[in-house]
Amino acid sequence: MAFHRLEKLINLHDGYRQLFRVEHLQLLLIQEKGQRYLLRNMCPHKGFPLHTGTMTGTKLRCAYHAIEFDLARAGSCVQHPLQPGVKMYALLYEGSDVGVEL
Repeated sequence: MAFHRLEKLINLHDGYRQLFRVEHLQLLLIQEKGQRYLLRNMCPHKGFPLHTGTMTGTKLRCAYHAIEFDLARAGSCVQHPLQPGVKMYALLYEGSDVGVEL
């Protein structure tokens, strides 16, 4: 496993949203209300990108099908809890950087 730097901590703020390509994955880093979330930028419902979705509290709503995922609850699907949620990744901090280990 290797650490992949995504962003400098100083650049993060509420409303932050940025896409990153790490290895073969497209990841989305979001900060809302002081909380940071890193997830795969793909809706598990139909594979559409999630970076165009809207945040309400801890919930990210897919812009294409209005399915919501609770990022504070491991990306679980709000409307259909037994359906697959969005893939979440743990953020790692190294000095003044935030990143992911893959």
